[in-house]
Amino acid sequence: MELYNNIANVLSKKNINLIVGDMYDFMAIWEEWYRGSVNDFHYYKAQLADGTTCDCERLTMNMPKKVCEDISKLLWTEKTQINLSTQKATKRLWETLNSKENNFTLNFPIFLEKGLGIGNGALVEYKNQNKTIIDYIEGNLFIPYQYTNSYINGMITVSRFTKDTLKGKKIYYTHITYHEFNGEEYTKYNELYQSKIEDELGKEVDFVTMFPDVENPYIVKTKTPYFQIFKPNLANNLDMSSPMGISVFANSIDRFKAIDLKYDSFMNEFELGKKRIVVDSTALKAKVDTTPDGKVRYVQYFDKNDKVYQAISGMENQPAKEIDFKLRAEEHINAINAELNWLSSNIGLGANFYKFDGSSISTKTVKEVMSEHSEAFRTKEHHQIIVDSVICDMVRAICELEGIKTNSITIVHDDSIIEDKDSERISAQQEVGQGLRSKKDYMMNVRGMNEEQAEKALQEIADEKQSNAKMFGFGNETEEE
Repeated sequence: MELYNNIANVLSKKNINLIVGDMYDFMAIWEEWYRGSVNDFHYYKAQLADGTTCDCERLTMNMPKKVCEDISKLLWTEKTQINLSTQKATKRLWETLNSKENNFTLNFPIFLEKGLGIGNGALVEYKNQNKTIIDYIEGNLFIPYQYTNSYINGMITVSRFTKDTLKGKKIYYTHITYHEFNGEEYTKYNELYQSKIEDELGKEVDFVTMFPDVENPYIVKTKTPYFQIFKPNLANNLDMSSPMGISVFANSIDRFKAIDLKYDSFMNEFELGKKRIVVDSTALKAKVDTTPDGKVRYVQYFDKNDKVYQAISGMENQPAKEIDFKLRAEEHINAINAELNWLSSNIGLGANFYKFDGSSISTKTVKEVMSEHSEAFRTKEHHQIIVDSVICDMVRAICELEGIKTNSITIVHDDSIIEDKDSERISAQQEVGQGLRSKKDYMMNVRGMNEEQAEKALQEIADEKQSNAKMFGFGNETEEE
């Protein structure tokens, strides 16, 4: 946070007012929970019986990441299609998306998951050595400075690197890139700063000397921004004046704490409640024994390395005593499931989405989750609005950079996970039969075809019917598209 404030202070002298506030502190907290290791919660000191303390680590179920994984899978899968108006244009688009530099199929779901966790993410498209590149930028690596309502049209991205001096000291470089879109023009401008102190921006140096091949500034006339901001479709109740988004679990931190406290106690139940055999301390000492041939040997009647034996003083001439604690496993499992129900309801997945059985967490079956009337389905559709908007703007930018011509962009999500997909298809077929929907629209929006594929399929159907009519002597039929 200190670096962000330092950047904001330096750029304010150039009349560039960055929107920092408390959001980057919150993002640091969400990032810790997403990582599954929160310094002031999962690491603590415990007082022992003799008054000393020891360092302890609290076990975690890492539910923040699990939540982001599950919502991300509802929003995007490897079966999701992006189609342009022609098959040729679609092929060129996917060649760019899945180039080894971009690897969109692999990288976008990861970007989406992190954005859901940290609350923000950005995509930036640009040309490098005649290749169109997509940068997947995490939410804490960009700062907005212009926005209308919640739409951000001016931001800086921040990247840092170091170099060693001849004396072995480090010089910290901060590369700042301005991205601005005014509806008619996209501008990208680069600045470079260097400092001897890690958390300071330092002084501005000549950008061209270190990056001579980068066009600076880069200005293009366009109605398409070459950057997009992704954030969960949630109101920011932590900083209501900020255009930045919040994590899907921003208001569930207390639930994560409760879950991890109970899970840690559950695991300790097996460690602390395991069976013990109490013996006198003298029983663990080796005894002198003489063999029939007169040799002396030392005999250990108890294995002192076996953790089941606990030696205490004052049990001379008493038999070993077994202490077998009753485990409260069922009570812990029920308590953890109660917290999981609260959590899944709070993040919009509905009650009973998660279930802990003592060894692993399971989720509802796909059909149970994705009924059109389920809370999880409504949450999916709610966040899908932002995802589709980001993807469409990204595709428009790529098409401009690659010179791909298209009249439409169609996103076909993997709706095979929706329980009543069959009834949706039947309903669409009825609309076609009643003249309420065109066959072409049905092919594109239900069958997932692009415009060229739909027209080709309809033409093949028409040709086949005409051929059958001639063969069997039927009259000519006119087909509507």
